[in-house]
Amino acid sequence: MKYKSSKVNTLIKRKNLVLKLKTLGVKRVSPESVLFLEKFLEDNLEKIIEVAKEKMIVNGRKTLVEEDVKKALENLNKKEEGFEV
Repeated sequence: MKYKSSKVNTLIKRKNLVLKLKTLGVKRVSPESVLFLEKFLEDNLEKIIEVAKEKMIVNGRKTLVEEDVKKALENLNKKEEGFEV
C-alpha cells in the first residue's frame, strides 16, 4: 500500500494503524482513509491535551497526571452529549 510521498509526523505509525484495522476485521484499507484517521486522532488528542492542561494549571501543578486526563475526557464527553440532536 503506497501513501502520499509527503512525510507527516504522526503519533501512530501508519503500518501499526493498518495492522490494527486488519485485526479488527477490515480486509483492505485505502491510503486516504488511513490519512483521514491519522488527522482525526491527532485533532482529538490536541483537544484532550488542551483541556487536561487547563485542569493541571487550575490545580496549581506543573505535572500532568492521570486525573487531569480523565477529567478532560469527561468534560469533552459532556460537551459532545450536549450537542446531540
